[in-house]
Amino acid sequence: MKSILHKAAKVATCLTLGSLLWACSDVFDELSINPNQSDVSSFYVTPENCNKGVLGIYGYISTPRNLGACGFGLMLTRSDEGCSVADYGVPGAYNEEFTPSYYSLVQPFQLMYTAASQSNQIIESLTQLEFGNKKQHDAYLGEAYFLRAFSHFFLFMNYRNIPLIKELPKAPNEYKPQATPEETWDFIIGDLIKAKDLLPEKDYWDEKNKGRVTKASAYALLGKAYLYRSGIEPKYGTSNKTYYDEAADAFAQIINGNCGDYELVEDYDWNFDLAHENNDESIFEVQFVGVLGTGFNPGFVDSGLFNDVRCKMCILNKNRNSNGSAQVMHNWLYDIFSSSKTVDGKTDPRMFGSFVFNDYAPEIIRPEGKKVTFLEDKDWISEFGSQTATFGDHYEKAKGYKMCSRKWLDWTLPSVDDAGGHFFNGRAQGVNWRMIRYSDVLLMYAESVVMGGTPKADITPLEAVNQVRRRATVPEVSVVDMETIERERILELTYEGTRFFDLLRWGKLVQRFRELESNDPLFKQFSRAQYMGFKENKNEWLPLPIDEVEGNPYITKNNPGW
Repeated sequence: MKSILHKAAKVATCLTLGSLLWACSDVFDELSINPNQSDVSSFYVTPENCNKGVLGIYGYISTPRNLGACGFGLMLTRSDEGCSVADYGVPGAYNEEFTPSYYSLVQPFQLMYTAASQSNQIIESLTQLEFGNKKQHDAYLGEAYFLRAFSHFFLFMNYRNIPLIKELPKAPNEYKPQATPEETWDFIIGDLIKAKDLLPEKDYWDEKNKGRVTKASAYALLGKAYLYRSGIEPKYGTSNKTYYDEAADAFAQIINGNCGDYELVEDYDWNFDLAHENNDESIFEVQFVGVLGTGFNPGFVDSGLFNDVRCKMCILNKNRNSNGSAQVMHNWLYDIFSSSKTVDGKTDPRMFGSFVFNDYAPEIIRPEGKKVTFLEDKDWISEFGSQTATFGDHYEKAKGYKMCSRKWLDWTLPSVDDAGGHFFNGRAQGVNWRMIRYSDVLLMYAESVVMGGTPKADITPLEAVNQVRRRATVPEVSVVDMETIERERILELTYEGTRFFDLLRWGKLVQRFRELESNDPLFKQFSRAQYMGFKENKNEWLPLPIDEVEGNPYITKNNPGW
């Protein structure tokens, strides 16, 4: 049996040259190889073909079996924010269905390694190739270094004890051993340092190529790597060294304008819709393409990749056929958001951009221009029947929950199309995932300095936090500390894939789950199977897929607890 990593490397080496992005069914048919395909060594010899190869890396990352659905679910549902009855949500349900062979943890593992292998192909080709436009050459090479780093960062943050794939295999049975955390961090950071020096600034890419990574993308992920390493390793690893100075410096490069002009967009809601994709706040954005002729953003990868919404779906009326793949948010979030008020005493407008909830409730005071709407602009009453209706009126399992997520859904779609029930049955929505936003950079910079890093930006940590708060029209704070930052990250970044890792690096993950398990009878009960409880020294990390454990001779046991 070959390991997943080995098969992934083989696939990336033997890409079908006529179609660098395969259909999902092809990719997962044992990652089979076409014996009649051309030799790739003779393919990556022109700028045009190198560009195709780079776009292929993006394609592996954004496919529905990776960050389009499975990988997205891993990062959303594992935290204390919400839970889902969708199959993509199982890794965050901590129930008996969740095993090392579960497909939604196997397939992102597989595809991220395929992306890393394809990155190696591009890196090895471009370091041997020169073409007239050096800036273009460096941009492609910088993308490959960034995407290799990003692939390993995702794998490391989720699966922890991973092999590194630093080069293309030289032999058919070239297996890779697990790296130490220190080796993995050094590898990721080393790639990002190379990427930041090669990648262009913000305005280099033309309109057709918007969404490709830039120098700011590399600095942002570099700062994030330094920040996460500083929090995680003293708690879970063997090193007490911290890198808050380095993190602060990386974030400051973006804040000081050294990578181009980034700023908070006028309306918070613009970060989660189709109309304002790749805006001035977006630093790293996973591109999704709409299909089925529904007017989705065509993106820059002509591959039909889409955002599968099943673990992100809110609860809608029974006739929408959505309740079997819906999610809810936990009530502690409702309490935090509904208690957050603007300077004129209204409910924090970010609540309206983030969630679906009953905005007729007495504790909700709508800011001007804000209202909870559903498909075809229906309000709570027209969707659910009355001002006092609850999700449980239409779906018994959702009884008691007060909110669903609004982010990542295209609310401009018709509820029903010619095929019937397109909003769910089509599954294909084109809303991009803004993975790193400028507001996140501001908050991470503030955290880096509060935790001991040297101030490097032209603004203070206090100003960084207050910039985020001013956009939301909530009162500015007079002091910035970790309690302030932690609360602001909830209000600004809920259900964007950061919360689990925030709790992890703060050393609060287990404590937080114990609190909610004890105090919230609904915690993780919205699930396909019975919640088994969060297991300390196990659920901090996902298991390595069983094929990798059994197929790689260097791996003698799975991650702790598995």
